Amino acid sequence: MLDKTSFIIPAIFSTSLIAGCASVPSKGGFADVQRMIGQRTGLSVHWDQGKPEDRAVKDHLQSLLQQPLTAEVAVQIALLNNRALQAIYEELGISQADWVQAGLLQNPVFLGSWRTSSHTSVLNSEYALAQNFFDIFFLPLRKKLAAAQFEQAKLRVSDAVFGFSVQVRSTYYTLQGAEQVHAMRQTVMQAAEAARELAERQHEAGNINDLELATQQGAFQQARLELAQSEVTMQLARERFHQLLGFAEAPITWRVVEQLPALPSVDPAIDDLEALALSQRLDLAAARKSLDILARARTITRFGIVPAVNVGVDTEHDLDHAWVTGPTVDVEVPIFDQRQVARVRANAQLRQAQQQLSALEAEIRSAVRVDITRLKAARQTVELYQQDLIPVRERIVTETQKHVNYMLLGVFQLLQAKREEVNAYREYLEALRDYWIAFAELERAVGGKLQIPEVSATPVSSSVPSDEKKNSETSHQHHHGGDAP
Repeated sequence: MLDKTSFIIPAIFSTSLIAGCASVPSKGGFADVQRMIGQRTGLSVHWDQGKPEDRAVKDHLQSLLQQPLTAEVAVQIALLNNRALQAIYEELGISQADWVQAGLLQNPVFLGSWRTSSHTSVLNSEYALAQNFFDIFFLPLRKKLAAAQFEQAKLRVSDAVFGFSVQVRSTYYTLQGAEQVHAMRQTVMQAAEAARELAERQHEAGNINDLELATQQGAFQQARLELAQSEVTMQLARERFHQLLGFAEAPITWRVVEQLPALPSVDPAIDDLEALALSQRLDLAAARKSLDILARARTITRFGIVPAVNVGVDTEHDLDHAWVTGPTVDVEVPIFDQRQVARVRANAQLRQAQQQLSALEAEIRSAVRVDITRLKAARQTVELYQQDLIPVRERIVTETQKHVNYMLLGVFQLLQAKREEVNAYREYLEALRDYWIAFAELERAVGGKLQIPEVSATPVSSSVPSDEKKNSETSHQHHHGGDAP
């Protein structure tokens, strides 16, 4: 007689083989992330998975580090080298694995039992193989839900990458400004030291009193303090930028471009930025996708009252040495739990997501308006220094120099005028730095790169701070050491 159990082993083997055919490709969905980031930044991203082709990316990084870093080059290095981004990319692998898993049927359940009778030594054996019948009907719904979640994961990852690029750009401008201010502080301190030495010589000669000497000594100590503070600010900015670039080792070998970019001739067009933000913000697209996901999940919960049905086949070797074979049905009886709680939760989650989406849209609109206001204010401040305040300070220095040459004023008054001119230039640099940071933040609010108009030539001379020490020495020659200021 044919052994009826012979069909069970092939069935189990076939099921396992089908399940084993499902595989998860590497870098699933990353091409879409590359496309979205490329559209919004014009730069490329790379998912390092320890493969031979990753070597070429490392070589490219080394070539980029050989030159002073512009903002664009710095962001590109960070996008290729930062390890935190590599961790974020793994979310794609996790989400894609969930998507593949959703397309798999539940494994069938195999049951075997062996019994003996107290009246005979014959072994009674029974085998059963069962599968959740309705799992087949839920499979398309689960796959569509998981596919929507996978698309949302791509949007979330892309939004995180774009936000990171803006953070790198803002930190770059912060570092540029800190280095320029520090260089100016060094010049100011050298000039203050020259003024202090001059004051000490004049005090020994009896040309100035104790108050005037203490004033110059205090100015020197203040300059030393401000130089030390600017040194700390610059070092902290460098370390933060070094970390964002993705480097952990010391010392720092890269350099940034010395000068902040000049102020553009005009700001980017701002008429339709709110609408642009609502159309291209990736976090907003992810929130909209969340509504689709929750709607699909609610559809699945509506079928929750359908009981679980396991269908299979059972065969038993009875005591009469005969095989008894037939179908089995295992039906859940939904008496107590009819999935009503799950349906209530799904409805509440959908309404919550709708409110969160509306709140995010309002927040984005507000953020765009706020960043536009900041950008305009920063431009007004920079232009005020360029067109009014610095030219006035330069004129004051020029006129004071004339009075010193005619011995109508003393050298220390010239040095004070020069210090005020340098401070105005320092504040101009800080305002210019704030403009570019505001520009980067506006790009974050809009959700994409803004076209930068052609920059205007900077009317502020970069030689303003470097002339201070020479001025003090020249003024000393005109002072002849005999006339007190």
